[in-house]
Amino acid sequence: MKKSYSILVVLLLISLGGHCYAQAPVVPVPQIKLPQGPKVPTVSTGNSVNPYSPHIPNGSFNQQAQQEAIMREVQAHQRQLQAASNNEIQHIQNEIQRQTDIIMLTKHGFPSQAEYEGTPAFYSAFDEISNMLDGQKELNLGRAVFLIENAWHNNKYDYSEYLKGIKAGVDFCNRKIEEEKLDKDDNLVKNMMLFRLVSDTLKIKNRTTGKPQTHYPIKYNYDDYESKISYDSHFVTTLMQTGVGQCHSMPLYYLVLAEEIGAEAYWSFSPRHSFVKIQDERGNWHNLELTCKAILSDTHYMNSGYIKAEALQNKTYLEPMDKTNVIAEMLLELARGYYQKYGYDDFYLKCIDTAQQYLKNDLNAKILKSAYQTRLTLTLAHLLQAPTPEIMQELSPEAYRHYELMLAQYKEIDDLGYEELPMGVYAMWLDHIAKEKEKAGKEKQPSIFIRKGVEHR
Repeated sequence: MKKSYSILVVLLLISLGGHCYAQAPVVPVPQIKLPQGPKVPTVSTGNSVNPYSPHIPNGSFNQQAQQEAIMREVQAHQRQLQAASNNEIQHIQNEIQRQTDIIMLTKHGFPSQAEYEGTPAFYSAFDEISNMLDGQKELNLGRAVFLIENAWHNNKYDYSEYLKGIKAGVDFCNRKIEEEKLDKDDNLVKNMMLFRLVSDTLKIKNRTTGKPQTHYPIKYNYDDYESKISYDSHFVTTLMQTGVGQCHSMPLYYLVLAEEIGAEAYWSFSPRHSFVKIQDERGNWHNLELTCKAILSDTHYMNSGYIKAEALQNKTYLEPMDKTNVIAEMLLELARGYYQKYGYDDFYLKCIDTAQQYLKNDLNAKILKSAYQTRLTLTLAHLLQAPTPEIMQELSPEAYRHYELMLAQYKEIDDLGYEELPMGVYAMWLDHIAKEKEKAGKEKQPSIFIRKGVEHR
C-alpha cells in the first residue's frame, strides 16, 4: 500500500512541477485512506526527509537530462553508421576505379598528359622535326637540337641568340684556318680545326685591334655527367652556357658546328657512350673522342667497350649515322625529355614510332619502347593484385598480352647484341671519374653561348 501511495505522490508532483516549489516551501499532500491500510504520514516537499517516503528531485530536470543522454547516444550511433557507410562507399568507388583503370590501361595504355602546361612546346617541336624527316622541311640538325632543348625549357630560349653562338664558333675556326693558311674547302682540315676548337685552347688576332682572341676547350662535366642533378646538364645549350659537357652534348655540339661550317662528320654509339666519326681522303675512319681529347680506332672501343659480336654483326655500335638518322635520334631525345616532365603517354610512343621509320639502328628506340611496356605491365599487375605472370593470365588474359609483348621487346633488344655494362666495370669508371674530377679542380669555364662565344683578352 505504501508503494501505491508513493506512486500517487510522484504523479502529483510531476503534474504540479516547478510551480508547487515556487509557491511554498512545504506542500501538504492530502492523506488518502486506503482499505485495511495504516495511516501514512504527510510528505514534506521541504528539506526534511520523511522516513516513509523518499525525496523526489525535480521531475522536469530529470527528464531533460535523460533526453539529452538518449540524443547523444542516438547521434553517436548515427555517426558510426555514417562512417561505416562512407567506408563502404569509398571501397566501392575504389573498386570501380580499379576495374576502370585496368580496362583503360589494357586497351589504350597510359592516359594523355596533354592538359599539362608545357606540353604544346613538345608537340610543336615534334611537328617541325617530323617535317624535316618526311621532306617537308630541310634537314637542320642545329635547329632540331635547339627545338628539343627549348621544349624542355618551355620555349624560353631565343633561336637567333643560339645561332649567334654557333656562328661565333664557326667564324673562329675559319679565321684560324685562314691564319694558318690551310685549305678552307678541305673536309679533313675543317674537321681537325673543329676538333681543336673543342679540345684545345686556340688564339687568333682581332682584325681591328690586333689583340689576341682566345677560345677555350670544352671541359668534361664531372659533377653531373649522367644528368641526375639537373636533367638539362647533357644539353648542347647547357654546354654552350657553361663550357662543360659530356659524351652526349660534346659530340652533338661538334656535329652542329660541322653542319654550319660544311664539314662531313657522323655520330656513332658504343655502350653507354657516343662520339664523332670522320673519314679521311683515303676512306679510313677515325673516331674523335671529345671527352678525353683523343683520336681513337674502333679497336679501342671493341677492346674496352664490352661490345658483343652480335652487336657488330647487326651494326648496332661503331656505325656512322647520317644526318637523317641523327635527327631521328633527336625525336628519341624529345621522348626522353617528355617522360621526365610528364611521364608515359601516347605522345611518348608517337615520338618513338616516328623515329623508328627512319632509323637504321633502332636499338635506342626499342629500349625506350620496352621501358614503356615494362611500366605498363607492372602497373597492370599491381592493379590486378597479380604477383606472378600465371595469376595475371588467369585474372586478365588481355593484360597478360602486355606481359608477353614486354618479353618480346626484351628479346628484340637482346638479339641486337645489347648488354648492360657489368656493375664492376661501371664502378671502376665511376672511380676514374672521381679521380679526374679531383685533378680538374673547380676552375670555372668561360661560357661560349651567344655573345660569349669568343672571349676577348
